[in-house]
Amino acid sequence: MTMLVKLDQSHNWRLRYHLQMPSGNMTDPNGLCQFKGTYHVFHQYEPRWPREMGHGWGHWSSPDLITWYWHGGTIMPSCQLDKNGSYSGSTVVRDGQMWCYYTGNELMPGGREAGYDYDFKGRKANETLVTSDDGVHFTTDDKRLVLGNEGYPAYCSNHVRDPKVWWQDGAWRMLLGCRTLESRGCVLLYKSADGLAWEMEGSATNTGGTPFGYMWECPNVVQLGGREFLFVCPQGIPKRQYRFQCIHNSGYFPVEGKVIDLMAQDPGLMEADGPYRCIDADTFVELDFGFDFYADQPFVDEQGRAILIAWAGVADMEFEYDVPTTREWAHTLTMPRELSLNEAGNICQWPVAEMEQLRTGEVEFKPELAHGSTGFMGSSTYDKFDMTGAIGARFDGIGEFSIEDIEGAGRFMLNGDLEFVINDDDAELVFHSHAGRYRSVRRLPLSRLSAGSVKSLRVMVDTSVVEIFVNGGEVTMTTRWFPLDIKNLAVTSTIRGAHRAWSLRGYEFQNIA
Repeated sequence: MTMLVKLDQSHNWRLRYHLQMPSGNMTDPNGLCQFKGTYHVFHQYEPRWPREMGHGWGHWSSPDLITWYWHGGTIMPSCQLDKNGSYSGSTVVRDGQMWCYYTGNELMPGGREAGYDYDFKGRKANETLVTSDDGVHFTTDDKRLVLGNEGYPAYCSNHVRDPKVWWQDGAWRMLLGCRTLESRGCVLLYKSADGLAWEMEGSATNTGGTPFGYMWECPNVVQLGGREFLFVCPQGIPKRQYRFQCIHNSGYFPVEGKVIDLMAQDPGLMEADGPYRCIDADTFVELDFGFDFYADQPFVDEQGRAILIAWAGVADMEFEYDVPTTREWAHTLTMPRELSLNEAGNICQWPVAEMEQLRTGEVEFKPELAHGSTGFMGSSTYDKFDMTGAIGARFDGIGEFSIEDIEGAGRFMLNGDLEFVINDDDAELVFHSHAGRYRSVRRLPLSRLSAGSVKSLRVMVDTSVVEIFVNGGEVTMTTRWFPLDIKNLAVTSTIRGAHRAWSLRGYEFQNIA
């Protein structure tokens, strides 16, 4: 049995170019938008960690996606509508204001003794609205209920949440993620002339008798290259060898035509026995093949870019990476990623151009900087490998590197902790140390890539986050890691291709004590 290394309690793994809490817990990104030239990132937030103290929206703003201002808990429980938490939602910019829609949880008192399990009975899912004139101060004393349990079809459980609101074809639209009474994941569609009064317009779930997960969270509609895609986070899908390897997963369904037109074909609406079965589950495309990626939220900025940010974590984890509980903050978000379509029609994610401003100088790959450049390292079947002919680069804790024009198999390793291996049929992301916190291997089938092989890699490493972009971002692999050495980063590669590397600086954080 492998013994767990006792970690230095001074290790806080503070991140340098990812958003992190001064204290508290952050999860799902919410309400992403650009308002009057300023970017706003909200997220699920608990002000104290590890002890819960309310649950609402934390708030960051940035003029350039590099300098970030912390505004604290902007939207927190303050009335009957959200007394048990102000949960996920979205923001629209209209009439010179920000309109923030979110799910307010209201639990009926009495618990199980009153017959409530709060999954199917005893919870009100209140779709709630607050507004702001300046993007900083919100009407938290005048929260408005725009849709409640009485507005959902009778087949819905108490899990209805994550309102995504947008303007399309002359009306406001709202998507809601839902779990039915039969534990079938689906999305609901509503329509409004004013964004206040909503009427059900349609629904969607997968075809066939077997549910594609019991809940579809974080619904969104993304428009790229004249096509539409329905984004969802299905929960409860059984793991397969090469697919659905996370506890819960994130991805999208390509749709012929418009999502709203497809869902509006629902013949029963409020009177239906169940959601409209119109989507082939086999068309679902996973967004990420790493260990930590969930609750992605895309938005369109004032330049017309479709930008995605996700939680660099996974819902319902049975462990918090087993890091010291004395750490006063938990979790983070991915860097902003621009979405595009490649020639194969697949959605690609790529760091927004602003991230290149973090580069402070180019770092050279050299044979003498390779760790274990000859012979073998390790003793297990996973970490015993020949590194003859390797080249390496060294960084001050964080860094970025790319490999272009890749030919054949090979591998790169970060310190002695994390390895990416290109095999004949797949690629593997493998932890060799306790930096993985009990996580071991994620596999990417090369058949998932339109080229059928790995052609290029871009890797960005922060203190405790690694983001890998394969073939121009056609696939990403996102993971947290917790190395014992957070001051030095060594990259060793046997991959045949053109290597480049850069040292990086961190974000400029403001308003943080």
